Amino acid sequence: MHLQLPQITEYHGIRVLTSSQIAEMYGTDAKTISYNFSYNKKKYVEGKHYIKLEGHELRAFKASPEFPDCHKYSAHLYLWTEKGALLHAKSLNTDKAWEVYDYLVDYYF
Repeated sequence: MHLQLPQITEYHGIRVLTSSQIAEMYGTDAKTISYNFSYNKKKYVEGKHYIKLEGHELRAFKASPEFPDCHKYSAHLYLWTEKGALLHAKSLNTDKAWEVYDYLVDYYF
């Protein structure tokens, strides 16, 4: 499999992915990622699977040069850790999601 790795994004030294990055890699859209998160929210643990940025933290993150412009008007932003990305692959449960997750583990995280 030949994939282009997403732009590397780190938050406090933790490599993360935005919902849009996960959606693009897994061949879906951010709305589906958001739905899967909402539907399975009790299975996700903040700080372990995701980091929710709001207020000052979000403004500071948006000001960083690595921030993807597509989220500049968001009131909050979810950053997904490696374990959170795995849960999304599991909930999508497509062959592509599992292939991409394996690739991300080997080359991104």
